[in-house]
Amino acid sequence: DKLLKIFVHFGDETQRNKLCEEFRELQDELYRFVVIGDECDMLTEIADVIVLMLEFMYAYGYEFDDLKDEVIRKIDRTIQRIEDGYYV
Repeated sequence: DKLLKIFVHFGDETQRNKLCEEFRELQDELYRFVVIGDECDMLTEIADVIVLMLEFMYAYGYEFDDLKDEVIRKIDRTIQRIEDGYYV
């Protein structure tokens, strides 16, 4: 309910822009960590992205169980690929 309240208050367009901003900030933190090797605040940026993604998920009528099912499906698919000898 809180996530949907936030989404409705600020509106679709504002939250779309905010989501893009948060993705950029996460990308910057990942770059600092992976490429430069700096300490970073990755957890905070991941949380910001997740909160906004959940807002959109609920606003567009998806439930948490829908997300959980899709995550499990993707994990299982990756495990199957590993077992089949797939390498990046």
